[in-house]
This record gives sequence, C-alpha cells and structure tokens, in this order.
Amino acid sequence: MSSSRRDFLAKAVIVGLGASGVELNAQPGTAMPTPRASALMALFGLKYPIFSAGMGGTAVPALAVAVSNAGGLGAVGTGVVHTADLVRQRVSQARAATDRPFAVNYLLARDPATLPLALDLGAPIIQFAWGIPTADTVASIRKAGAKMGIQISSAAGAQRALDVGADYLICQGTEAGGHVQGTNALYEVLPAVIAAAKTVPVLAGGGIANGAHIRRALLTGASGVLVGTRFVATKEAGTHEEHKTAIIRAKAADTVLTVCFQDGWANAPHRVLRNRTLELWEAAGCPPPGQRPGEGDVLTTNTVTGAMKRRYSTANPSSDDRGAVLELALWAGQGVDAIRDIPSAGELVGRLWRECLDA
Repeated sequence: MSSSRRDFLAKAVIVGLGASGVELNAQPGTAMPTPRASALMALFGLKYPIFSAGMGGTAVPALAVAVSNAGGLGAVGTGVVHTADLVRQRVSQARAATDRPFAVNYLLARDPATLPLALDLGAPIIQFAWGIPTADTVASIRKAGAKMGIQISSAAGAQRALDVGADYLICQGTEAGGHVQGTNALYEVLPAVIAAAKTVPVLAGGGIANGAHIRRALLTGASGVLVGTRFVATKEAGTHEEHKTAIIRAKAADTVLTVCFQDGWANAPHRVLRNRTLELWEAAGCPPPGQRPGEGDVLTTNTVTGAMKRRYSTANPSSDDRGAVLELALWAGQGVDAIRDIPSAGELVGRLWRECLDA
C-alpha cells in the first residue's frame, strides 16, 4: 500500500453507519446532513455528500480534483476502452494535484485490464459500473488498500454488489445521462436498494442537478448523490463547449433514452440530447448498424491527436474536437431543466449544498 493511500485511509473515520435509527422518507424538516449522509462524509473525509460521476472522457483530472478539493468526491473517467496511456495520465495527474480522495471509474462491460496500473499509481477508490467485479479483482483492490464502489440499478444488483464486498453502492435511475444500466426510474428502485444495503452507503444517481434534488434523495434515505450532467456543464469538464451550451439551453423533454449511438459499445441504452444524427436515424426507422443513414461520416477531428469521430460513435465531443460537434452523442440527463450556467466545479459543489439546505 502506498504511503499516500495509507495516509488517506488513516484520515478516513470508519464509522458504523447505524441505518437502523434512520427512517426512509424522513420528514421534510429533517436536519441536513442526515445521519446517513454524515456517516458517508466521515467515511471518506468529505465536507459534502456529493460525488461527481466518472463520465468517460468528460471526467478529466481537473474536474475530479476541483470537486474533491471543494469537499465532495470527484471521479476520473478512464474512457470506454481504459487504455494504459489514458489511465496512467489521468490517475497520475489527479494524484499530483490533490491529497483528497477521488475515485477512478471502470466499466466492467469492457476489459478492466489496466486496473492494476491504476492501483499501482495510488488510486484510493475504484468505482465500477455495468457489471460486478470478479473475486480476483476485488482481492487486488483490497490488497492495495483501496475502497470500492459499484453502480447498480436494482435490489437484486445491489445484493450481488454487497456479496462481493462493495464499500458503497450507486443506485442509477433511467433519468441519468449517458449510458443507463437499468429500466427503472430512480425513485422506483432507490428505497428497495437502500433496504437491501442496510448499513452500506447508497448514492442516488439520475437526474440530480440542484439542491432540491439532493435533499429529496437524502430524505428518501440515500447517503449521498452521484451527479453527472450538472458537472458536464462546468468549466473543468472535458467535453466541448458547444455540448455544455446545448445542456444549459435544453429542457428535460429534449433528452431521449435510445440505442442510436452504439459504435464502440453495442446494446447499451443511453440518454442524450436530440440532434441531427438521432433525427436521421429515427426518420429511417431506427435501423441496426450497417443500415443507418450517414454511417461512416466523419464528423469531427481532434486538433491534438488527429483522432476522428464518426456518426453514431459512442464518444461525446471532447474540448479539442473540431467539426460537426453537435451531431455527436450529447450525453445529458433529465435534470437539464435545472442547469442554466457553466460555473467552476468547485463553486458548484458549495452551491449545490447551500441549495440543499435551503430547499
């Protein structure tokens, strides 16, 4: 175990979460933070029970560091393919920029072969989505002294995550932007997940974009929240400025859950903003890959790497892409109604908590 990770774990106050004394659907006048939220904050040494989502290319080190330094818990995305170069760059940059805890996000729908690298670099928390880690994977995380979070979307999924020893769960609802694991809205499944988790913290995720949303989640019994789209529209996020602007102009009805953008990741439903690519595909009758209009069109080229993104790519536009940016996948959740500016991520963390207290 690295000395820096040991220092982090030594600082974290590992407390019993005492959920038996906390009622689900607490009264509106319940003081904030709730006992569950306070326990989560103590566990990770946080000021606020607010986690940023590990959104592929968007959750760059600058975003994770800003959230963590502001008192939340930031996450570094490792992309869809988790290349060694990307993992090394992102984890190293985050470690160099903060002594606060942060998570490194992995998609188990992809081969997490670079996980040992992330652990060797000192990642203090590993966060999984789209699957349950194997016993060997869990053992490697424990050997490194890191914590582990697992995203699920049902009580059954929660139990599988608990069975492998998850330190916390993320309950994702279909309101979420980006790739969506389950078929239930957040509050259709959250109470059952919390009940299954017992004393293990549960984060609520999906459509959470302001303090009132956070307060509702905590009063339902969540220990904290996972916030995605709201952090996409921040100065530090790695997505293109036109994507951020589209979010702050959008309404919830402008988002759609679809399988349109699946080049690079098939059969994975996702929520995006409506755009020309989606309209072309729908007008053609939503055909499968190989029969889609404009398939193969190069939409953008990256000015730094030269990488091209084609129509129907699963990748959203990055800050260095140039071209038909708004025809790429514009990940966005149903909380867009509450997003009308592009602040710094650190400023946003404090604002969200103040809104929660005032809600």
